[in-house]
Amino acid sequence: MLDQYVTRQQSAPTLEPGVTSEIAAAVVARINAEFSPDQVLTPDDDARSQIVERIRHWTQAELRQQGFGAVDLRVEADLAQRIQHQMLGLGFLEPLLGRDDVSEIMLNQDGSLWLMRKGQVNPTPVAEVLPDTTRPSVTEVRIVIDKLLGQVGRRVSEAEPIVAAKLPRSPRLPAGARVNVVIPPIANGPYPEMNVRLYEPKPVPPEQLLAWGEMDEEIAAFLQQAVLGQMRIVVAGGTATGKTTLLSCLVGFIPPEQRIVFVEDPAEIFVEHPHVVSLEARPATTEGKYGVRVGDLVTTAMRMSPRWLVVGEVRHGDAAVWLMRAQMSDHPGMSTIHADDPKSAVETLCLLAMIDNDPPVRYQATKTLIARSIDLFVQIGIDPWGVRRVTRIGQVASELKAGEVWIDDLYLYKSEQSTRENPVWEKVGELTRSRTMMK
Repeated sequence: MLDQYVTRQQSAPTLEPGVTSEIAAAVVARINAEFSPDQVLTPDDDARSQIVERIRHWTQAELRQQGFGAVDLRVEADLAQRIQHQMLGLGFLEPLLGRDDVSEIMLNQDGSLWLMRKGQVNPTPVAEVLPDTTRPSVTEVRIVIDKLLGQVGRRVSEAEPIVAAKLPRSPRLPAGARVNVVIPPIANGPYPEMNVRLYEPKPVPPEQLLAWGEMDEEIAAFLQQAVLGQMRIVVAGGTATGKTTLLSCLVGFIPPEQRIVFVEDPAEIFVEHPHVVSLEARPATTEGKYGVRVGDLVTTAMRMSPRWLVVGEVRHGDAAVWLMRAQMSDHPGMSTIHADDPKSAVETLCLLAMIDNDPPVRYQATKTLIARSIDLFVQIGIDPWGVRRVTRIGQVASELKAGEVWIDDLYLYKSEQSTRENPVWEKVGELTRSRTMMK
């Protein structure tokens, strides 16, 4: 909802960021009286045009009735648009969803709004990007949350105070989104906490990663040749380092005649490819029923004759083991894993396989699986200037050495020789591992 405070200047009254809740509520009441609930909730093009026109009419009428007939026309138009967003759209999210430089929108429990901009790792206050943005009311936030979750038949309540959901593609969300909501009192404040992560509406080309300084042309060419050579690749990185973005870029190198099966939780990779199958895991209900795990989908995917098996992120031991078994059987694949370096990625895979399988897979057995099923680790991280970089590319030895997975460095990011604008990578090894090409 909108502010109650009005400032009068010498020439004409103007409204402080927003307008009074009283005016907004009056306009909403007028519209609800003129149109049916179905027309307001699911308007066709004609109904939408009529509602927009009546919102403008009643906004002007209410302003005059309350003594603000001389208000600046731009302020009046802004007020009408805010009410339009509230009734027909997603309220305070509308001006943010229309931007192509935003990857995530965050609402904290104090009501503050933040943006994660593409290519950055730290959030920015919305007020720095859109100075005229006002803090929404708790009521407006709850309305917007209900609209978001209503698209997928979900709701947040005292009985279910934490909800995570994938939102479908729509005109406002061209690639869909992932939303996470926590309401009070679990969120310790007057507002719900909400994150809306926006998926990329189109593939991420290597030119974009080069423009961001994430890699140089030599590394991009190396990775392209690795994909064409059907290397089995794991992208490792920490939170918000861009693992999925880099994976999306690598998938774009796969030739169009080769069949790809995606397994994700949730599905968020978009690729322009003529032969793609996408499978998405499903969480269990509160009763523990009807869940479909990533490991189950990896097993199913192998019955679909994939040339490439792509797992969005390996979070569970059964998915890790089945993926490595598939790749060991000569299926090229790609995946991501949360790890700060390749050694940590190896340890994480071993831990997941041991604690998340019944019976557990022994450490040494998993290490042998890794050596025989993974060719390259591509590490991505954040440099001292807060920029995402490919920090290391390592080649996995095909046999264990002294019982350990051996990784030889091929490329290293040299932060001590770099600046923010001029990153430096050094080639420190030669690729010796090769695979029999499947024709």
